[in-house]
Amino acid sequence: MEKKFDIIGLGTPGQDLVIELEKMPQTVSSKMYDCCFQGGGWVATALCAAGNLGMRASFCGVIGDDILGKMITADFKFNNVDTSHLIVENGKRSNFCVCITERADKKKTLISRPSECREVEPDDIDEDYIRSARMLHVGFVNEGVRKAADIIHSEGGMVSVDAAYYKPYVYENYDIFDVFIGSEYYFNGLCEELGCNTEKKLSESEMFDIMRYVRDKGPEIVIFTFGPDGCKGIYGEKTFSLPAMDVPVVDTTGAGDVFHGAFDAAYLNGMDVVNAAKYATGVSSIKCTQMGGRAGIPDKATLEKFLKTGEVDRNQIEKRVEHYKRGI
Repeated sequence: MEKKFDIIGLGTPGQDLVIELEKMPQTVSSKMYDCCFQGGGWVATALCAAGNLGMRASFCGVIGDDILGKMITADFKFNNVDTSHLIVENGKRSNFCVCITERADKKKTLISRPSECREVEPDDIDEDYIRSARMLHVGFVNEGVRKAADIIHSEGGMVSVDAAYYKPYVYENYDIFDVFIGSEYYFNGLCEELGCNTEKKLSESEMFDIMRYVRDKGPEIVIFTFGPDGCKGIYGEKTFSLPAMDVPVVDTTGAGDVFHGAFDAAYLNGMDVVNAAKYATGVSSIKCTQMGGRAGIPDKATLEKFLKTGEVDRNQIEKRVEHYKRGI
C-alpha cells in the first residue's frame, strides 16, 4: 500500500529562545550578541531535518494554546512537517527552553520550563494515521507510543528512538525499537549500569560489546554519537566507526536530533547503514555552524555539495538564519 508519510514523530515539541553571549554574566548587566526563536524538542527537530531533506514528515504531540504553541506550529510548517495530528490543549502552556551559547568556550546552558500539557495517550493514536507511515520516530515510551509501535510493526514499518539519556522508558522498551541511536550520555549511563571500569577509556572492541548488548535486546541497528569523536555503530555482525567532520562549530544544540532525522531519511531512501550515518554526520556538522537546533539544517542540495567538497554553501543556510532572526 502506498504510504502517505515517510516518518511520523511522536513526542513533546517545544519552543526555544536561543541567546549568544561572550560568557555567562558575572554582573547584573551583559551584552547579548544575538538571539532568535527556534522550535525545539528532540523528536520535533529530527522531523524538521527529515522534512528539509525531502521526506514526507508528520508530527503527533500535544501543545498548549499559548503563543508558544502557535510558534511551534508555524515552525513545523516552515520545515515541511505536517501538523494535522498536532493536539492543542486549551488553557495549557507549551514547553519552553532558553538555550544560551557562550562564544568564549563554546559552552551551552539549557534552562527549561516543562510543558503543562500531557503526553500522547492511547486514545490519541489514530490507527489509520499510524498505518500511513513507513517509520515512527520517538523520544519517550508510554502506552500511547507502544500502541503506535504495535500498529506500525503490524504493517511492516519500523520504530526509531532518540536515546538521549539513560532512562527506564528507553531501556525497558528495547523490544519495540528497530533503529536505536543513543548519545554519549546514554552510553556512559549504560556503561555504569553494566559495571564497566569508567576510570579507563574503553577500547573500541569493548565499546562494540556494549552496543551488542543493546542489539541483543531488540534493535537491528545500534548507533552511538560521541560529539567531536564521531559515531560508532553495529548492524547484524558488522561494525563501523566514523569521524566527526571538520566545520567551524558555533553551537551543538540539536546536533544529535538532526542526526536522527537525517539517518532515518537516508535509511528509508535505501542507503546502507554506514552511508546513512555519513549522511547524518554531514547534516549534524552543517547544523553546528549556526546557533540553535534548526537554523543550520541543510536541504538536500546543500548537504550533497558539502559531502562532495567539504564546503558549506551559505545561500540556503543564510536564508534560514534570516528567517529565524525575524521570528514567525
